[in-house]
Amino acid sequence: MTAPEITTDDPVTIEIFSKALENIAHEMGVVMMRASGSPVIAEAVDFSTFIADAEGDIVCYAGYITMYLGTARQAVKHILATTPREQIRPGDVFICNDPFTTGNAHQVDVGVVRPIFAGDELVAWCWAEAHVNDFGGFAPGSMAPMATETYGEALRLPGIKIASEGEIIDDIWRIIETNIRVPDIVLGDIRSFIAACNRCDARINALVEQYGIDTYRHYIEVAKDLAEQAVRDRIRELPNGVYTAVEYEEHNGHTNDIYPVRCTMTVADDQLTFDLSESAPQTDGFVNCSQAITLGCVASPLLMTLFPDLPINQGTLRAIEVITKPGTICHVEMPAPVSSGHLETGLRVCRVVTRLLGEVQAASGNPFIRDHVMAAWQDSWCAGFFYAPDENGALVPFPDMNGGSGGAGAQPIADGMDVGGALAQPQNSLPDIEINEFAYPVLYLWRRLNQNSGGPGQYRGGAGLDLAWTPWYTTGGQEHTMLSCWQVPPNGAFGGYPGSSSHFTLTNGAGADKALASGRIPATLEELDGQAQSLQGKQFGMIVLPGDVMTLNSGGGGGYGDPIQREAALVAEDVRAGRVSELAARVSYGVVVVDGQPDAAATQARRAEIREERRSWAREGEFAVRRGPAAARLSELDQWCAPRDGVELAEYADPETGALVRTQLHVAEGA
Repeated sequence: MTAPEITTDDPVTIEIFSKALENIAHEMGVVMMRASGSPVIAEAVDFSTFIADAEGDIVCYAGYITMYLGTARQAVKHILATTPREQIRPGDVFICNDPFTTGNAHQVDVGVVRPIFAGDELVAWCWAEAHVNDFGGFAPGSMAPMATETYGEALRLPGIKIASEGEIIDDIWRIIETNIRVPDIVLGDIRSFIAACNRCDARINALVEQYGIDTYRHYIEVAKDLAEQAVRDRIRELPNGVYTAVEYEEHNGHTNDIYPVRCTMTVADDQLTFDLSESAPQTDGFVNCSQAITLGCVASPLLMTLFPDLPINQGTLRAIEVITKPGTICHVEMPAPVSSGHLETGLRVCRVVTRLLGEVQAASGNPFIRDHVMAAWQDSWCAGFFYAPDENGALVPFPDMNGGSGGAGAQPIADGMDVGGALAQPQNSLPDIEINEFAYPVLYLWRRLNQNSGGPGQYRGGAGLDLAWTPWYTTGGQEHTMLSCWQVPPNGAFGGYPGSSSHFTLTNGAGADKALASGRIPATLEELDGQAQSLQGKQFGMIVLPGDVMTLNSGGGGGYGDPIQREAALVAEDVRAGRVSELAARVSYGVVVVDGQPDAAATQARRAEIREERRSWAREGEFAVRRGPAAARLSELDQWCAPRDGVELAEYADPETGALVRTQLHVAEGA
């Protein structure tokens, strides 16, 4: 394709104009955080905002959650396609949460869309969206692993008016209020979305008044063209070719199976195409995702690794084509369930695209592009919902947003970020513990880094989180949990080991309440009673009573480069900080740490031993395999699979070839 002609407009003026729009989109988020009473929004920053032109194309997108980029655009396009133009008026507000029409991630992500008029003329649209505590349906919190069709998940609103010319439509308001478990909280959140859109309306009108309507429109188009030109220039720095990789969605809520997410990426001069049409058929479990979410999940790694310095608007996407097949887990059709699809299949799309980009970016002649190669992130949102009465007897769904705590992938210039969250949620934050304890009937016992969870490498993958809580000021309730990285860990890159997987445990009869009453503050499960039960990837309806303990160990990101090339001093520093155990330092990095310092002679001998062991590995086709207590190497990706402390050996085979693709070693501490 031909790139747009270079504009004769002053680029500084265009940049100032574009930043003004970007600031408006970010200000919408600030309004939501200040006006909402929900820790999900104010603490965890689980929301998104964007501004579109009159036809629904993206003008600017605030990078709170990049995976919703396609959703925001589809919501506006759907409203334009289903509402006669004469019925779209100043002061109208539409509400949407339907994955099948407005492309939402899941029904508990509720968005409001407002048309923006300058006088009588429609000039823009804005969107404010966030995860709310509940939106009805069978499961408290409205993420339903038990659902077999979407009708059992939650109330769906396909872009209908909730306000007309500035007045709330009471009938719609009362329908929502009647169908959700915590209407006061959720309706307050929706008011904050409307307030954010009101602020955007005022700011856009001020911008139109400053520049004039014709100049406003012209600068928007120029900004799109400049973004497209920059994106195409960057793609030309990649080697042409066709590249394929596959990731696996696991456990659909009913069946512990794996579902391939297969992507073929084509680099053709200044155009990128991602074909996901050969992914698994949609399932009767809640792991399917909408086409709009798939677009956002393809775009997210691109924005983070290939275009991190470029703006986000419609021009950014013109050089990107995403192909999906209706009826697959990447393009769900009615009536399949979807309520965790973006966190499951969606994040698998992020991961497979990250792998493909790493391969082509590493082969680029541009050092900026090579330096932004990234190993896979954990990319598993460890969702847990506790439903119990609070101290006043009111039933409260507790969505623990600490689930967004997985480690980031390492890069060729830096370790991965600890507790980085999901790649597609760059402004992710963890809620303040005291805020959660104030809002919900829980008490946290500890929250710290998950030792040995980051994939070893010359640059280490970021660590995940280790936390525990117990019911507090409640008679107890039910818990359901879900993981998208329970069995298949994120891969490393260029010799780096995979990160760890994630898991929940429940310890019934732990006696945490009795320990605290006696003045003892437990710091490990070993200090409590009961036997910890390791939970499956998706599990629901568990009873959690006072004194019981729920724990989460969120996994880490993949490592980059051979771990025995890591500086011994850095490994020792990680041991002192508690990120890595002495055993893992010796087994994975070949570094012997004594009294917090590396033993140079012992380290040299240990690393020589590791090299010699690798030479002895047998070959099976293209794979060099070591089945046992060391590691396995997948030469196709040049990655080593990580030994880690904690549990037992687990092997995973490619379901099509039978070849071993990942081996994890978990050795008991002190073994």
